[in-house]
Amino acid sequence: MPQIHLCFLWHMHQPFYKDLISGEYKLPWTRMHALKDYYGMVRILEEFPQVRQTFNLVPSMMVQVAEYASGDAIDPYLQAALRPAESLTEEDRTFLLKHSFYSDPQHMIYRYPRYGELFDAWQREKNSGSRNLFGAQEYRDLQMWSQLAWFDEEFQEEDPEVREWVGRGRNFTLRDQHRMGEKQREIVGRVLPAYQKMAASGQIEISTTPYYHPILPLLCDSNIAGVSHPNVPLPPQFRYPQDARRQLVLARDYCAQNFGRAPVGLWPSEGSVSNEGFALASELGFEWA
Repeated sequence: MPQIHLCFLWHMHQPFYKDLISGEYKLPWTRMHALKDYYGMVRILEEFPQVRQTFNLVPSMMVQVAEYASGDAIDPYLQAALRPAESLTEEDRTFLLKHSFYSDPQHMIYRYPRYGELFDAWQREKNSGSRNLFGAQEYRDLQMWSQLAWFDEEFQEEDPEVREWVGRGRNFTLRDQHRMGEKQREIVGRVLPAYQKMAASGQIEISTTPYYHPILPLLCDSNIAGVSHPNVPLPPQFRYPQDARRQLVLARDYCAQNFGRAPVGLWPSEGSVSNEGFALASELGFEWA
């Protein structure tokens, strides 16, 4: 009987959203996906001990996860969701209405009746031009649901507090908001330990990507673009192979410090490859890509 051998390789990547000048996160996607995906995707393997998988962890994403877990991340989107609804300014309310419906309508908004109600009310408000449809309780419920919809299924079903919030659906309190913020930090704090545990058991392999996800061939030599696109207009040559090497060293060092061993697998950023880039990777200990 013929056999098919499948290799599952999950590429876990987010750009580095932190503004190093202001210290603020410009977008919330690392936190949101840490709540929804990163923990549950590896934790579920405990139920299938014979399944082996590879997770490609981009350091620029994982260092953000670690900062959220420590409580040091400054995230305006989370701050807006935790602000007391009674003290929201007009600017706060505008921000919340603009950024609280990023969830997929069919699978993540209308799944929860109260979230769907608020979404519909927001649509009516936009169409009518009225700004009187949301009072303090509506804003607080929106603040909660804009976050709860992203909580992993495991926590929605098994965590008593989260399960109660989902079941109640509305009339949330300031204490609920506070606890929801604490719960987020708790969940995000489970992400790295879950990968460390599964990597130590040998059930998953950790591969990685150049630290800040640069396009490695272009970093080595921007003229390489002329090989795959002979007629493409090129800027003045940019050639910093020492920076490419540094990105690979930083990635290997980060993984070694967090997972006990340096990875031998490389996911080239955006699938970008060149002989020079692969030569650097090979010299540094990478064995496959």
